[in-house]
Amino acid sequence: MNKFANNDYDSVAKFLHWSIALMIFFNLTSGVVLVYFSALSTSLNLYEIHKQFGALILILAFIRLLWRISHRYPRLTELPLSESILANFGVLLMYALMFAIPISGIYFTQSSSQEVHILNFKLFQLISPQPLAVTMQFFALHKYLAILIAAIVGGHTLAALKHHYLDKNDILRRMLPNLKCKKNEIQ
Repeated sequence: MNKFANNDYDSVAKFLHWSIALMIFFNLTSGVVLVYFSALSTSLNLYEIHKQFGALILILAFIRLLWRISHRYPRLTELPLSESILANFGVLLMYALMFAIPISGIYFTQSSSQEVHILNFKLFQLISPQPLAVTMQFFALHKYLAILIAAIVGGHTLAALKHHYLDKNDILRRMLPNLKCKKNEIQ
């Protein structure tokens, strides 16, 4: 029997989706605190926590990409072609950003002569220490990519809510944990 006969994403896809989403939300929030509330962020050691979550996002994004490539996902056949194209473009862009943001953060951190750890393992040096101007360019890239993913996540969330409340389809429900879709067809 096809595992998408109920039109849901499987539990691994749901776990990866929601765990990465929560970590991205945390890192966007902690990034704002790091920039605008430095005294608070220092007392909480927020920079180290932010880097650890970024590294975890990178690892989980890699696992998620491998899972997505190796498993069949439901299609968005209930959407008009223009919305389907936009949704697929948004997903591709989010995947790219889930890699680009942590990597730009690693370059920013290492270019300023600091170490990056992934679960207490020191990451090998991707870039040697750089002049402050170069480090600040990596910081700017990291910041603008974070702003871009915040906008895309916001659009993604609004689209999911639109489909659920206005269009009354199962697009949101099939990604929610422990909820079954109404339809029994593969989409």
